[in-house]
Amino acid sequence: MRKHRRMAAVGCVTAALCLGAVPCAAAETADTVIEHRWGETRVDARPERIVTLSLTGVDTFLALGVVPIAYRAWYGGDDNGLWPWASARLPKAARPVVLRGEIDAETVARLRPDLVEAMYSGITRAQYAAISHVAPTLPPLDARDAFAATWRDMLIGAGRATGRREVAHAAIARLEQRIAAIRAAHPEWQGATAVVAGPDGPSIYTWSDPRMTLMRRLGFRMPASARALSLGGFFLTLDRELTAPLDADILLWLDFGGGMASVLDHPLRHAMRAAREGREIVADPDLSAALSYASPLSIPYALDRLVPLLEAAFDGDPATPVPGAPAAGGRP
Repeated sequence: MRKHRRMAAVGCVTAALCLGAVPCAAAETADTVIEHRWGETRVDARPERIVTLSLTGVDTFLALGVVPIAYRAWYGGDDNGLWPWASARLPKAARPVVLRGEIDAETVARLRPDLVEAMYSGITRAQYAAISHVAPTLPPLDARDAFAATWRDMLIGAGRATGRREVAHAAIARLEQRIAAIRAAHPEWQGATAVVAGPDGPSIYTWSDPRMTLMRRLGFRMPASARALSLGGFFLTLDRELTAPLDADILLWLDFGGGMASVLDHPLRHAMRAAREGREIVADPDLSAALSYASPLSIPYALDRLVPLLEAAFDGDPATPVPGAPAAGGRP
């Protein structure tokens, strides 16, 4: 299951990245203390052998211009577990180790890291205790939720730990400015309702899930009937007889590779307003993954593809085709 690949020296890879679009911050130091759910972690020197255990950690470090010696793949992607937005940023000469599955402290120790990042990993306290004896380790920052770290939190934490604070803040500013510009260009979206859903069940993603968070940043809100069911967690599964939570101005379906047959064959599909009015969007597996990763690299990729779909679905004309989505009231 595991695929182990070595890489060239981190310093050389970082230098190569500095010739590209990512600015370097060689003058910064990483002498810092980062507080987290189990205390604090001190990083005394700029790390060169970084292992990231977060499900989206490789995106974060590549956005900073750093190639870790090992990263944990989440799901899908290419043979190295990378999706297009990340594979394009990995230098051809780099051969990082690809970790898959559950966190294994012994495997991490054998990599001889000088920094282990696990802010969005589901790491347990026992695993943290073991790995932190090997190298400075960054577990989740939030005391209550192991997966509460946002893309901003990840960038700031990784930027501080690697001495790239300025790079991190610049990346945050660029992405925030882009989101704000899209929102400002679409006043008609402000206050409109949107639901992000999966075909199994079906299920809907709650207001705090990163996928729905991006929609909220663009100006949409969850309908009251959907938010009333959000009692914790990132998603909830609906009874097939319950369609009111899907009643929204935009219904965004995520296809993770299993297809949309269960949605198209739903016995109450005719009762869904978005289906009748041509306000559905079907995100293909690449776009669905980009929205799910919600990283500083995947969000720009998602916006490139999502915004035109939103514009087509929200134009008020049921006859306007939305690429990849069923025609109003029907099947593709």
